[in-house]
Amino acid sequence: MPNNHPTNHMIGCNCPSCLGEATRRDFLIGLGAFGAAALLPSPLRSQATAPAQTFRIDVHQHFSSPGWLAEVTKRNMGNANMRTWTPEIALNELDKTGTAAAMLSLTRPGIWFGDVAIARRLARESNEYGAKLVSDRPKRFGLFASLPLPDVEGCLREIEYVFDTLKVDGIAVMSNYGDIYLGDPRIAPVMDELNRRKAIVFEHPVREDRENPLNGIELVTETTRTIHSLLYNTTVVRCPDIRFIFSHGGGTLGNSIGRMGNMGQKLPKGLMYELQKFYYDTAGAVSPSTLLSYKAFAPVPHILFGTDFPLGGGGIANILKGLQDNGGFSVSELRAIQAENVLALIPRLKA
Repeated sequence: MPNNHPTNHMIGCNCPSCLGEATRRDFLIGLGAFGAAALLPSPLRSQATAPAQTFRIDVHQHFSSPGWLAEVTKRNMGNANMRTWTPEIALNELDKTGTAAAMLSLTRPGIWFGDVAIARRLARESNEYGAKLVSDRPKRFGLFASLPLPDVEGCLREIEYVFDTLKVDGIAVMSNYGDIYLGDPRIAPVMDELNRRKAIVFEHPVREDRENPLNGIELVTETTRTIHSLLYNTTVVRCPDIRFIFSHGGGTLGNSIGRMGNMGQKLPKGLMYELQKFYYDTAGAVSPSTLLSYKAFAPVPHILFGTDFPLGGGGIANILKGLQDNGGFSVSELRAIQAENVLALIPRLKA
């Protein structure tokens, strides 16, 4: 090894021992082996940190706070996997795959049930719980905090609290709140404040329709609808400093771009300029057809590794395999998608 090689193999190292001498598959399997060989004896020991040789940041993982879990369980909503989630389970998934950190957020149905008081209570409870997880394990977890949308007053208060007091990494929003999508003028003051703070805003689709056999298709389409709302209402022009992350490769966006009509006339810099400013995660979006669809319009620096864990099935390893097998990415592009692109957004995770 050359004398100028760093003693610790960190994210972004280009040496042969870090990147591997053979194929992308060898590279990825090797990284997973690093994590497996260095499992922490106790994921929740007081100084819990990532193993010495780790890689990868999962921008799309979910957590359950006690208050939120009680509310959705009472309503018989949400995914059953969230009822058994624990920090130990999340850390074990990171360790066994050699993954350095995960960004946590609530998942569907979110916190809006048509009652402002409940939404405000659940936002505060889940945000404080999530912030404590991050405080205890700052190298392993990050937090996208929830807002009590569409309650504008409550949101503005919560934005101030989560950024100025809890010091969260960004905001998590659902694709819609009933008939209110993210570009809706009724919640414009919230977007304006997030723009003022240059916030990262992570979107997740929401749809609770257990009787509809097409619910899976409808769910990812909700992300496409909310992107359309942000474009059509020119929220992206008014709020250029929000850094949006859209789940599941942007939903069905790849198949919808050609049908957006004269949308570009509303956008001074054009439709593709705005779409390529967005970030897109890989959760549930690594099948050949889906991955190639959003890869066609999303620049590699704006593709982020995400898994939807503990939802979606297969965990980190499943998304990793699909990303490697189906995207045609180079080794350097795979490294960027798995870590470097997120680090550019959330530099504190470089520590």
